[in-house]
Amino acid sequence: MRVDRKQWTLWSVAKGPIAYVMSIQRNIIAEVKRRGVVRPAMLYGGAVWACVQGLSQFSPILGLPAWITRWFLIAAIIGFPLWIALAWFYELTPQGLQREGEVAPDAPVRRANARKLDLAIICVLVIAVALLGSGYFLRGGARESPQTEDFAPPGGTLVVLPFKNLDGDPKQQYFSDGITQELIGTLGRNPALRIIAWDTASRYRDSQKDAKAIGRILNVANVLSGSIERASGEVRVHVGLTNTVTGFEVWSHHFDSAFADIFTVQDQIARDIATALEVRFSQGDLPKGGTHNPQAHELVLKSLSLMSAMDAASLTAARTNLEQAISLDPDYADAHALLAQVLLGLTQHADLPLKSALPMIHAHAQRALALDPENANAWTAQGLAWDNEAPRQIDKAKQAFVKAIAIDPSNNAARTDYALDLPLKAARSEVLAVTEINPYDIGNWNNMAVYDQDLGDWSHMVLAANHLAHSAPSFLYSAFYLAFAYQQLHEYDKMVQAFDLVKTTSATSKQTIDAGRQVYKAVRDPKLRSQALAALAALWRSNSRNQDVAYTVIQMYLALGDAKTAMPILKGYCLEVPVACSDLAINPVYLPLREQPEFAKLARQYTTIKLE
Repeated sequence: MRVDRKQWTLWSVAKGPIAYVMSIQRNIIAEVKRRGVVRPAMLYGGAVWACVQGLSQFSPILGLPAWITRWFLIAAIIGFPLWIALAWFYELTPQGLQREGEVAPDAPVRRANARKLDLAIICVLVIAVALLGSGYFLRGGARESPQTEDFAPPGGTLVVLPFKNLDGDPKQQYFSDGITQELIGTLGRNPALRIIAWDTASRYRDSQKDAKAIGRILNVANVLSGSIERASGEVRVHVGLTNTVTGFEVWSHHFDSAFADIFTVQDQIARDIATALEVRFSQGDLPKGGTHNPQAHELVLKSLSLMSAMDAASLTAARTNLEQAISLDPDYADAHALLAQVLLGLTQHADLPLKSALPMIHAHAQRALALDPENANAWTAQGLAWDNEAPRQIDKAKQAFVKAIAIDPSNNAARTDYALDLPLKAARSEVLAVTEINPYDIGNWNNMAVYDQDLGDWSHMVLAANHLAHSAPSFLYSAFYLAFAYQQLHEYDKMVQAFDLVKTTSATSKQTIDAGRQVYKAVRDPKLRSQALAALAALWRSNSRNQDVAYTVIQMYLALGDAKTAMPILKGYCLEVPVACSDLAINPVYLPLREQPEFAKLARQYTTIKLE
């Protein structure tokens, strides 16, 4: 090839630097070989590969969280340069680690170390290949496993896990929990979605189970998880949606806004999730019951947390917060709706008389509906108020519940309360369906036990009551349901042992459980009757206005055959809680009273439940 003078001149100028760079490259390669860095690098890579294979395959078996593998790999990447630096500067000798320059290039120890490293590399590669092969067969077996094939959750099913509180202050947990509950309510308004209720979702706070495991337990196709952080009036929300069949995240996003605009963020999250799941939110599906007053919203979030406890002290505090929120923003529909529900709760768990509370409950529910006609919580409260009127306004209550369910098909409270107004067998079927969206709700299992009791299905009543006892160990009714069912089954030892399942710190509950234990011991051994009656009388003297205690006292007197004492207590109980007496004519607990004309009159007045 002919080269002109200009080309030759350029080549001559460039040849010097190129030769210099190539010389440096040869020197580096030679230095790497001399220092023996290649083998340690291969060993490190092979060991990391084997460990990752092992973690990915055995983590599900050992119940380890999915993030362990991810963080191990990150740590391994960070550690690689440190490992190479160690191999570059040091040599392992019988005397320990020595600086590489202090060991002769042809020293026997270098050759021995090379042989050991070769053997180690071969071993880790064999292990890694074996794990890779076993993983292939395990995955192949999983594909053939009926359990894997059977997991086909319904489309549009979703659980929203409690958002993580990134503020680091446990006292601020109510904030992230409240935002999560409000988001569940927003998502539940989409008829194409079935949302797991908060009572159940909250059980998986900080769970070590991954999305696939939670999806299998709850039979849902999607898990929404997130975190929330608040500082100086600003809020950052991060959310991610995971497919429970594949375990892959299908959507994630973070939102920054002022706390005053948090409702807008919730609506946007709902829309984005609907888009990701290929369902549609219409404008009418999104709630309108919020506020632009941050202080009022803060009080409502605190109240949501308090309402979960369902005890007198918590409900009283929630009432105070909600009344303050309404004073700050009289047009806050959600605050009015929640206050109506809290007032009703206080009639059941505290000493607020139902007769004086009902006008307030109706007023707040109606005010909420005037502000937001599509407020499902307000319709539910209105339905409960009609159900507790004397006489019960069942048709009005059912209309209110149907409206609430049409607005929010995943509204656990509305569907559970609606079941109370259905014929017995239909009510039982409805509650069974509701357990799909809220399998940990004690109210559902309580009602299931009552329906089984009314139907005389003692074996299933035992199952429902046991589920109730293990889901809510402090719920004392479960012991009385079990005791009654075991009494009918003539399993008297289990009847008494039922009271050992309740674990409570409440003085009243402890006294009630102790009385129940003594009463059913007397059922088993009539010689103990006088002691049981004394304990029962002491319980009622100190709790005669507590409607939670009243039902158990009636049941215990009837279990002992003392219908004369039970009858006036039952009359007062029905007057205060008429919905609880809707099954008088069919509830076998009241069998000892059936021949009394006074009871027959009471049953005609309050019984509304029919079998069919």
